[in-house]
Amino acid sequence: MKHTYTRFFFKGIASALLVLAFSVPKSAQAQCSTATAKTCQCKVTGQTNCELLPDIQISWYALANYASGPNQFAQNATGNAGRLQVSGSTPNQGFGPLEVRGVNSQNQRTFICGPDTITVGHLANDNNGFACDNGYEARQRLYQRIYRKDGNTMSYTEELRGTMTYHPTHNHYHVDDWTTMTLRIQQAGVSDPRQWPIVASGAKLGFCLMDLSTCPSSPGHCRTSQVYNQGTALNSSSNFPNYGLGIGYSCSENFQGISSGKTDIYSESLDGMWINLLPGDPGQPVLCNGSYWIVAEVDPRNAWREENEENNYTAIPITINTQKAAGSGGTGSLMTNKRALIATGETITLTATPGSSYLWSNGATSRSITVSTAGTYSCTVTAPCGSIATPSITVSLLAPPSTPPVGTGTTVLVGNPASISATGTNVRWYDSALGGNLVGTGNTLNIPALNATTNYWAAASNVSTGTAVNAGKSDNSGGGGYFNGKHWLYFDAFQPFNLVSFKVYANSPGKRQFVLRDQLGNLIHEKFVELLPGMTEVVVNWPVPAGVQHAITAFDDNSDVYQDLYRNNAGVSYPYAIGSLGSITGSSGGSGVYYFLYDWRVTTNDVISETARTIVTATAHPGVGTDVKVILDGPYDPLTGLMADGLRASSLIPTSEPFTSLGFTHVNGGGGEVVSPALLAVTGSNAPVDWIMLELRSASTPCKWWQLAALW
Repeated sequence: MKHTYTRFFFKGIASALLVLAFSVPKSAQAQCSTATAKTCQCKVTGQTNCELLPDIQISWYALANYASGPNQFAQNATGNAGRLQVSGSTPNQGFGPLEVRGVNSQNQRTFICGPDTITVGHLANDNNGFACDNGYEARQRLYQRIYRKDGNTMSYTEELRGTMTYHPTHNHYHVDDWTTMTLRIQQAGVSDPRQWPIVASGAKLGFCLMDLSTCPSSPGHCRTSQVYNQGTALNSSSNFPNYGLGIGYSCSENFQGISSGKTDIYSESLDGMWINLLPGDPGQPVLCNGSYWIVAEVDPRNAWREENEENNYTAIPITINTQKAAGSGGTGSLMTNKRALIATGETITLTATPGSSYLWSNGATSRSITVSTAGTYSCTVTAPCGSIATPSITVSLLAPPSTPPVGTGTTVLVGNPASISATGTNVRWYDSALGGNLVGTGNTLNIPALNATTNYWAAASNVSTGTAVNAGKSDNSGGGGYFNGKHWLYFDAFQPFNLVSFKVYANSPGKRQFVLRDQLGNLIHEKFVELLPGMTEVVVNWPVPAGVQHAITAFDDNSDVYQDLYRNNAGVSYPYAIGSLGSITGSSGGSGVYYFLYDWRVTTNDVISETARTIVTATAHPGVGTDVKVILDGPYDPLTGLMADGLRASSLIPTSEPFTSLGFTHVNGGGGEVVSPALLAVTGSNAPVDWIMLELRSASTPCKWWQLAALW
């Protein structure tokens, strides 16, 4: 079937909301419906005009109890190896429905094709009629329909907000980033579980939103609090003033949603409903058994408008018992937010590997410490693997130069260029005595046009330049092929560094998940990236902690996220040095295999230690500019119309005005003028000829004058 598209192209994804407003015809079928607001209630008692927003929560009760609660598997299990299966129920306890639409009331759909956003008009209901022209898989932007009550009248607006993606296993569209599931370690004194350190993350990101159940028929899913073991169950339709408000939602590409007082449930048996407990070598666990918490968030990006954005998370405790034995030991890692060399007056933050308690070498007991003094720091962490020691980090100080710079200002006519200078090494210029903006470097600051008297501040500095190296196998030459499977590259980080990027070779378009973990199986970083076939540089900008046997890979996650990336099984030669910062030591597939990530770009930051700043003033004088033309009779050649520069050529022109030394007394600040040797080196028609004296007198007071010397 042929489709006619009307396309409007926008580079990038617009951050502004597209809002469309409509009135809904009245209906006699219901007293509170999307057609009539007669008996609909506002959240604020007594109001008759209001938006009817949803309030989505994620149920701790369902997370703990649905389908008998979470289900975990060993790394060598026949099926679901290394997975912690979880179920999610996301009830709508608000006064209005959550309604998301793939097509707006103008019959328009909006798609994301990699870097481009495309609006398509009059596309048939089947979204398979659309394909990205640039090779990316299409993601569809969604319109949230928000209903409004004005007395008995119901209307709505449509706002362009989240996205959905076709799910091939389920054969329907999923709303993206609907939930996240993570495994974390509880932190003493931290009440918000979203602030606890992550050790593993979930595979499931998207849901098909529908009225799968109701609060009355799923007792305990809907509660007055989303906090574990708290809240009163809302098991009656009477608990919801606008119960059932919505249009009856299912897995449609045109509209999805959750009505008021109803819930969507995804069982742990469905594809992607798990947390990945990261493995080591094939079939081998690295995460230790022990006490953890599953932390679940719904709409973590706040893509959808609702009544309360602060109740979109929950957490339940869980004991992991299918992985490595508790207390198995190992080596922790130590993260820093910068290079372990700091300027005087600066600080550095050190963060230990996740655990339940911490004891630093300086006596601190928090997971992170911020220090400003030189010294060697380490931490002993109480974790599921036992008492874990981190590497030691030696923090050093870079002192500034011993003395501040000496500045030299200038005075020029308003609007003219100006130059000011300062003594010292590695001079840096600022527009403020403290903080402010860096406006120049070097001993001289050139100002293109000085329109007002301006103060600048100069600081001398000592600079330690950071490292920039390429590491790993430089490309995929040597033999190999495209591969799917759970394998790692292993590397040691002798000191913290920043992994800027790496290159991968993809066989097919689609989403990939890149993962970095430590030796204990704790997730350090992850990033989802959509790739096109061919070579791509994937920019991650990950701070890498000091530690041994870190592991990095493209993780084979589920039917939405896979690898199909090139790996070498020939032409491999470990180790690959990461400059002096670390070493890529091998892989989980053996010494002859190199997995996925080529040509790493690794950096450490520059460190600059500055003196106190010196003020230097560029003065703009509101004087009179003159444009004087003078012909000196002696050197003038009437045949050429030019003056001869014999004095300059014979090096007889002094670099400072000669009149003062001859006994002439200047008035009103004249005298002492100098020229640079570079000007005396100019040849040709612009070559200087000799010094002259200029005198400027007032037209109204001829006895008042100014004198200055100029090189002509």
